Amino acid sequence: MQARKKRLTTNSLVYTQSMNNSTRSLVFAFLTSTFFGLMLGQAAQAQWSDNPATNLVIADRSSEQVQTKVAPTADGGCYISWFDNAAGGYDIYLQRLDAAGNEQWAHNGVLVADRGFSSTQDYGLAVDTVGNALLAFRDDSDVNVQIAAARVAPDGTLLWGLGGIAITATADFVAAPKIAGTSDGNVVVAWTQDVDVVAHKLDPNGAPFWSAAVVLAPASGSFAFSDLQASDAGSAILSWIHSAGGAGPRHLWAQKLASADGASTWAAGHVQVYDDAAGSLQFGNFPSFLSDGSGGAVFGWYTSGPSLQCRTQRILAGGAEAFAHNGVVASTDATRLRVSPDVAWNPVTQEIFLFWTELNGGQSQFGLYGQKFNAAGLRQWSDSGQQVIALGSEQIGQIQTVSWGDGAAVAWAQSIGIGNQPIRATRLDDTGAFVWSPTIVDLASSATGTSRLAATESTQGFSIFAWSDGSSGSFDVLAQNLNADGTLGAGTLFADGFETGDTSSWN
Repeated sequence: MQARKKRLTTNSLVYTQSMNNSTRSLVFAFLTSTFFGLMLGQAAQAQWSDNPATNLVIADRSSEQVQTKVAPTADGGCYISWFDNAAGGYDIYLQRLDAAGNEQWAHNGVLVADRGFSSTQDYGLAVDTVGNALLAFRDDSDVNVQIAAARVAPDGTLLWGLGGIAITATADFVAAPKIAGTSDGNVVVAWTQDVDVVAHKLDPNGAPFWSAAVVLAPASGSFAFSDLQASDAGSAILSWIHSAGGAGPRHLWAQKLASADGASTWAAGHVQVYDDAAGSLQFGNFPSFLSDGSGGAVFGWYTSGPSLQCRTQRILAGGAEAFAHNGVVASTDATRLRVSPDVAWNPVTQEIFLFWTELNGGQSQFGLYGQKFNAAGLRQWSDSGQQVIALGSEQIGQIQTVSWGDGAAVAWAQSIGIGNQPIRATRLDDTGAFVWSPTIVDLASSATGTSRLAATESTQGFSIFAWSDGSSGSFDVLAQNLNADGTLGAGTLFADGFETGDTSSWN
């Protein structure tokens, strides 16, 4: 590889196509936090807050720290990434937390890529099979904007150097890359390139694994990349938007790429997750999806035509649809509108949980509703869904859903007034009943201008949330854990359902 502008590059790439379980968990958590506390003494030792008015501060340099993402690590902690504009250019930064919420690196994180952009696009964060953080992003250190990727070790070492490695060497328009650590220990990156979707697989050293990048080109119209997830046997699943052009419809497509060579393993014409001739996705909406853990994928999205409505679909490992073509609607109440869904998946029961913003017909009132779908795609919480928050004047957004036990938890930002946008959460069981008392808890009660709320599930049975908070020109990155009993901070509920210090169910 040839050195270029502070980083490595792969310019030769060619684009052609229980002791019991609860006791073990408690001991492991103690030993893990103790080990990292001794080994990483220079890292800041702030921990998860138990007060929603004082959340854990991840980044608080001058100017803007925005567009947070969070990915879980095997020890119960997480990586958190963001764009930092303190020095100009929306640089890529990364921080690692242990399960107790201790920063493992210096406060304000590690600089991954020094950039010069004056605006942002989407980017990707993932974790590989050995616990390294993976990032994919646009890079402007070349004459033309390129796609780059970085691999960061658990101790903060930049394994592919400052700025990462170049994945592209093109004069084409490139945008919105995502990245995934595949089950065979390699890495897949995907992005939009002009009207195509392009993907490439790299080995752990950043060298090309496939002989050439895979190009998914439309027969007509254009493709715009949406999301990427690792799948079974080293494969990867991609989703994208097919646009007919102009005022034409926008539909959701997907494909699985084989591990060895990137060959399409689903239908030759790809899988049309949603292609209703009378319907379309909202312009600018690029839905994410989840791996189902069995070689398939779970999708949630909303349409803008013929009306604003939420849908879900599961695509099985072989590319077949689990539910009716074009998915299942979340609610049959035709008097209401629905937008911005977020999906969670229970691989044990094969149930889908979907939460969304509910609107009145005039879009002047906002609520929060949810729905559970069984393995056959049948609605379980009535045909209208479960009301979490009734319609009112306070806007509801940034919905994040996680699967917990036999039910799900959902978090959201609620706009009460200017400079008053708290983050709240609740948990529902499999019947749609509220689990906690009080039913709704604050995650961030002092939030002033919440942006890009992100969530993940810790391997130790709690959820982790990260977001930007502030006002125009000044945003910080904050984080908060949420235990399965609705509390914050210490007293973590582990995956087996027992609370720290609860010996009533020990053997």
